[in-house]
Amino acid sequence: MPIEKQVKTYEKDAVIILEGTTPNSQLFFLTKGQALAEIKGKVVGTIKAGEWFGEIAAILGTTRVATVRAALKCDVLVFNGLDDATLADVMQRDPKLIRKLIEQMAMRVKETSERHAGETATLNERVSRLQSAVAGTLYALERLSEKFKSKVMAEVLEHLRGRSGVMTGDAGHADPQYFTSSKQTIWGP
Repeated sequence: MPIEKQVKTYEKDAVIILEGTTPNSQLFFLTKGQALAEIKGKVVGTIKAGEWFGEIAAILGTTRVATVRAALKCDVLVFNGLDDATLADVMQRDPKLIRKLIEQMAMRVKETSERHAGETATLNERVSRLQSAVAGTLYALERLSEKFKSKVMAEVLEHLRGRSGVMTGDAGHADPQYFTSSKQTIWGP
């Protein structure tokens, strides 16, 4: 089967892959043009001529994780899975394409890992700040609850402890500037 029969042309802005759809085992190789990868409408990458795309969903049988849209007019080799005879023929004729596929997949894993590490660091920082804020708020509520013997404050205190997992207040995390009305009651004169 000649490779040319597998080439599909996409005009500028045409959708090549739609996020969330089933892959039907298809994987793609961009022979001409440029495409953009988008996740939830946000551009997350560029695909240039000589690059593979759609391979992860095709190999794993998962839904497409991104929309791929032609940024320019594109010519794309479309393969119907890893068992496609044309794919085997192309790989035999040019073994560098196998290496390119492996390199791209490794690069995507690396980029995803780096992005995940950055997102995790940001989330950990936010969690730490929230735990600190809760500990400071608990400290203030504990002092106010002791002073006013309020059942309502005691209930709020227990709710905050139970829902946050922070069990005790910490004076070091309570910032007096945020307790303008109750500052003297919490910290004294």
